[in-house]
Amino acid sequence: MVSGEFEIGAVPFNPDGWGPPESTATTTAALPLHVPFAPFSRSEKLGRIADWTRNAYNNPSNRQNASKNPADTVFDFSADDSFPLSANPDDDSSFRLVDGKPPPRPKFGPKWRFNQHHRPQLPQRRDEEVEARKREAEKERARRDRHYNLNRSNVNQTRREAAVFKSSVDIQPEWNMLDQIPFSTFSKLSFSVSEPEDLLLCGSLEYYDRSYDRVTPKNERRLERFKYRNFFKVTTTDDPVIRRLANEDKATVFATDAILATLMCAPRSVYSWDIVIQRVGNKLFFDKRDGSQLDLLSVHETSQEPLPEAKDDINSAYSLSVEAAYINQNFSQQVLVRDGNKLTFDEPNPFANEGEEVASVAYRYRRWKLDDDMYLVARCEVQSVVDVNNQRSFLTLNALNEFDSKYSGVDWRQKLETQRGAVLATELKNNANKLAKWTAQSLLASADLMKLGYVSRVHPRDHFNHVILAVMGYKPKDFATQINLSTANMWGIVKSIVDLCMKLNEGKYVLVKDPSKPQVRIYEVPPDAFENDYVEEPLPEEEQVQPPTENAEGVEANGAANDLDDVVVDAQA
Repeated sequence: MVSGEFEIGAVPFNPDGWGPPESTATTTAALPLHVPFAPFSRSEKLGRIADWTRNAYNNPSNRQNASKNPADTVFDFSADDSFPLSANPDDDSSFRLVDGKPPPRPKFGPKWRFNQHHRPQLPQRRDEEVEARKREAEKERARRDRHYNLNRSNVNQTRREAAVFKSSVDIQPEWNMLDQIPFSTFSKLSFSVSEPEDLLLCGSLEYYDRSYDRVTPKNERRLERFKYRNFFKVTTTDDPVIRRLANEDKATVFATDAILATLMCAPRSVYSWDIVIQRVGNKLFFDKRDGSQLDLLSVHETSQEPLPEAKDDINSAYSLSVEAAYINQNFSQQVLVRDGNKLTFDEPNPFANEGEEVASVAYRYRRWKLDDDMYLVARCEVQSVVDVNNQRSFLTLNALNEFDSKYSGVDWRQKLETQRGAVLATELKNNANKLAKWTAQSLLASADLMKLGYVSRVHPRDHFNHVILAVMGYKPKDFATQINLSTANMWGIVKSIVDLCMKLNEGKYVLVKDPSKPQVRIYEVPPDAFENDYVEEPLPEEEQVQPPTENAEGVEANGAANDLDDVVVDAQA
């Protein structure tokens, strides 16, 4: 096969510059026929083959063609002045791309850095990757917020919203609400009291076993059970000693250390509680109901991690409070030297029968001066005694309990060896109210030392068997400073409540902590309220502790009267 020759033709040379020479006589003859030629200048605007930044939908003339195939509009310059209209418009309309699909967008590409205000010809692009980045940023921000809320240690933070708390007492329709006091007003109160006066000491104390100070997680000790020692949680008006002091007109206001500590630490409380107030004559009695929440110990009250709401769950708030009370009682008796050597006081235990084995406890009936003609008497408790440098020191014994490390975020068995401060800081965050109440009770009793035990379950799902991992001691005044507990503010809260109640008429009232708001309410109740409304819920055999009803029988066995009016009649006589 013979291939045809390809002739390029004559290419004129312009020695004077760029472009065709000035004389076009020879060049025009060599040009192909029927090809239009338009001379141009370098300053003129060049046309575009395709404009990928144009929005065909904003142009009314292109909407019809765009509805057929939007990908073709980037090649449509019918409305552009850069190119004149062709002689046959049908030729442009018949032009189609072989592949009409839009080019794939890169998964990770540069962000649009164009401002719509300055570049109105650019479209408002909504990239999928931009939206994905926004969603990922929101997820990351939410994760950081959750992590921050779980780890911050501010006790005044917003309370957890997942849990729904119930009132400690059922508010009856016939009750008359007299006043409600927000906790914000308590923080501004301050009142200083002089040193208290000891009126009477009752009971007996066993000595503290110092070997428990050397207990560590590596040589833990099993928590024993003291089924045959009786513990008493007697309210104010059932106490025969307080009745006697009221008859002798020793004071105007009467209470117990547990009730006073609840009032003093009220701003730190989350769970609902209630205190019965009886105004009889010129005297004021602060009482607790039978089976009150004050007999139990709250667990994880100020924690941000919600506990299970099912009451029968071993990690529910109620189950943990019963378990904590059981641990606290047994711990307070196990760390003693049980050799029969006891320190006895003026009178025996006022709630025990003769020959009955009772727990090691001493009751200090103390009197504080609140005003020129107003005194307060409270029954305070200490659980042990120790001789340090030939000086006798009183101790209060309490136990913190670990039930599941996933709720606290700190494993005691690992951290107590090297980071005891971190464990205590976590407990101060999760149990701020309970620790503050223990500190207040130690200050009221003028205890020289408060011992805190760290008791954990043998297994997270076994709430019957426990071990003692460590015991630490603190001076109450120093510990109060560490947890920011002000003695002046504590007594300021008590003084304000007493002044408010002394203005009430004679009768019975109840002070209730609102279950969902940081405030307390005062209700006027009938005289026979809370008399016989307590139904005892028996504990498992392994957790038997002294029930409140048996305490009341112990009071009756000592010949104490059950009618408060008898005390008032005797006092008035």
